[in-house]
Order: sequence, then structure tokens, then C-alpha cells
Amino acid sequence: MLQIKLANPMHTIQDLGRFGFASQGVAKAGPMDSVAACWANQLLGNPVSCPMIEIGGGGFVAEFVEDVNFAITGAWGDISLNGHPMAGPGAYPARAGSELRIGRLDSGVFSYLAVDAGFEVHPVLGSVATCQRDLLGGLRQTGASLSVGDKLNYQKAKLMAVQLMPRRYLESYSNPLLCEIILRASDNFEPSAFEQFLHQSYTVSQDQSRMGYRLHGQSSINADSPRYSVPVTLGGVQIPPSGQPIVLMRDHQSLGGYPLIGTVTRKSLGQLAQRKFGQQVSFRAVSPDEARVDFIKCQKFFGDFR
Repeated sequence: MLQIKLANPMHTIQDLGRFGFASQGVAKAGPMDSVAACWANQLLGNPVSCPMIEIGGGGFVAEFVEDVNFAITGAWGDISLNGHPMAGPGAYPARAGSELRIGRLDSGVFSYLAVDAGFEVHPVLGSVATCQRDLLGGLRQTGASLSVGDKLNYQKAKLMAVQLMPRRYLESYSNPLLCEIILRASDNFEPSAFEQFLHQSYTVSQDQSRMGYRLHGQSSINADSPRYSVPVTLGGVQIPPSGQPIVLMRDHQSLGGYPLIGTVTRKSLGQLAQRKFGQQVSFRAVSPDEARVDFIKCQKFFGDFR
């Protein structure tokens, strides 16, 4: 059992997400950074779909009531076990009574905590993923985030040696980000709009949520062509009347009326989710075939990837 001693509204139960219900207006939900989340289960030898905790913004304290191996990946900073700083993203043994503390995060926004065989949580519509907007998933199946006093069951396990995540796979979320995007040709943007979009940099605004990230560029993108609301996809980049992009994240709405200039690739979307207010973002166009190859590589490596 894991007992929560300190939490905030950005601490939620997640798995890979809730798929197949967009036509009913249900969000996919799931981890903001899919790659980091998959690594947490991969390091423990778990199926990649095992439930885990997404820890947004640090400020998390929990006690492992029984022996277990756990993995912590993604955003990093002041992270300790029983008062001892941890060496970095990886899998660690925790004896009964051990306390995990995640304080200030220096690099990134979202950390992921997994345990042997995953946390025991009942699914809703085939997933435990917490979606506060839809009031679905999580510990109580109501979309509520974790709170002080919550207890998450897990299977007691034989303790193993520390296994750090290979250095070649570690990400620095402090660097400027070059996002890969598949441009969309069907929303009547002028060629100059695509050029403008790709040849300027943006900063992440304070308007960040699991539904979308607003970006701010020096010049606005012209998107005057009106249209009716249509289905929108995870990673879609909308251009509202302000001309400043909105990138659709995990809890995005199923329909949208703003023109879409393109779709951010899944790996780049997770890296964008890890950027804080004021960090720099730019875009590079890739073909659908290039994006598909990278996506399939992730699926083969992790065993599943969504």
C-alpha cells in the first residue's frame, strides 16, 4: 500500500489513456508525457499499460507501507527516499515504511511513479486514467485527483537492486524545444502563414492545462477563414483569432472550430508538456511517414505506445 501524505490537484492516477470514446465527447486522458510514463513501467518489467501516478509540479510525499520496487521518471529535481537524494530517473527498492519526497522540480513539470505490477485501481471505460473534465477515472472513478490520506494498493514484492535509466535516453527539459509537426493542408492557410509559423519561436504562456498549452509568438498567424466545428485530435495546433497557437493536450475537447495548422507528433507532445511558463518552443515540419516511423519505434520498444 502507498499512503499519500502530501499532494496537489496535479497529482493523478494515469495509464496510457481511454481510447475509442471520442465520438461521445470523452477525452483520451492518460500521461502528459507518454515516453516518460512508459519508461516508469519499462524499468520495472511491467506491462506498459500498468496504472501509475502522474506527479505534476512536485510537492508530493508518500509512504510505502509494504516492501516494493518503484520507478520514478520524467521531471527531476529535489527527489529523495528516506531523506537521501536519489541518483536520477530509474527503478529503486523501497522497504516497508520508506518515505518518498518530491519537492521542487528543476527540469520538467511531470514526474511518473510506478510500482511492481502497477497500482490496483478499478478502470472506467477500459482505463483508470484520471480526467477531471469528464469526471472519470482515478482512485474513486470520479475524476478526482489524489489527496492527503489516500491509500493505493499494490502487490508486495521481493526487493531488487537499483537500476538507473540509461543516460542516452535521459531528456533535459530545460533546453529550448524543437517540436516536430505534421502540417495540415485542408484549413485554407496561406503559404505565408506556414512559413511564418515555422520560422519564428514561441514561449509557453501561463495558460497551461491538461486540455491545452497556449504559446506566444512575436507575430500573429493569420487564420481568417471561418469553418464549422470538426473533430480535433491529440496534439492538434489550433490558431484562434488572436493568431497565437493552442496545442491540444491529453484532456482536449473532441470538437473545435478554430483552424488547425498541424498536429504535433506524440513524442514532441510529451516534451512540450514538460516545458514551463516562459520556455522557448519552435516547430519543424515532418512528413506523416517520418512521424509514423518514430511512432512505430516507440511501440516496438515499449510494447505499446499511445
